[in-house]
This record gives sequence, structure tokens and C-alpha cells, in this order.
Amino acid sequence: MVAASDGALVREEISAIESAMGAMMLHPESREEVRQLLTQPPELDSLLEGMETAAIRLALRDAALLASVDGDYDDAELAALQKISDAAGLKKKNLSEILDWVSESWKMGAIGRSIISLQMPGDDKIL
Repeated sequence: MVAASDGALVREEISAIESAMGAMMLHPESREEVRQLLTQPPELDSLLEGMETAAIRLALRDAALLASVDGDYDDAELAALQKISDAAGLKKKNLSEILDWVSESWKMGAIGRSIISLQMPGDDKIL
């Protein structure tokens, strides 16, 4: 829902979502439900209300990763991440650390691809 908060899902965000669904081996019907949610996302508050703290914290981590795949966080995405962080009972410092971790994760991936000479578009901006 965070990736859609900026009003549009870009190709990279959709690819990341599809990849995650594949890695989780979601049933095709469940995948279709997720795709429908992406076209008409529910209110973030209503999603957070029914979640346990541990699940919210995992969702924050994953949402930060997903929202970053297009290369940047916009204001709507940052506001949604802050809302999730607040619902998880985390401090602003924790959210900042998560965003730093995401940046480092992208950098480490780019370094790994560089080592084996398999750069992806955008790696030059990360390195």
C-alpha cells in the first residue's frame, strides 16, 4: 500500500511485488487478490488496526524496501512509512535506521553485481 501511496505503481514496484509473491509461493487466486488491492488500496489505518505489533514491524521493513525500488521515496511514501512506524511503536530514529538499512542493502547488491560484472541499470548511481 505504501508503494501505491504516491498515486502510481511504477514497473519496478510491480516487479518487486510479483517477485515477492512468487518467493512466497502465493496461490494464483491470492495473487489476484493482491493485484486487486493494488488497484484499489484500502485505507492504511484499517489495515494496521487488525495487525499485531510484530507483523506491523515486518510490514514496515518490507514497505520501506518496496517503496525504494523506483530509486527514491516521495512525500506520500514517507508519510505512510511514518504512520506504519508509529503504529509499530517505533521512534523516528528507528525509521531512519530502517531507511539507512534499505540504502545499504541496495548498495551491497550493486557491489555484488559489480564484482561479477553484471551491473543493472541504476547501479552506477548507487556506487
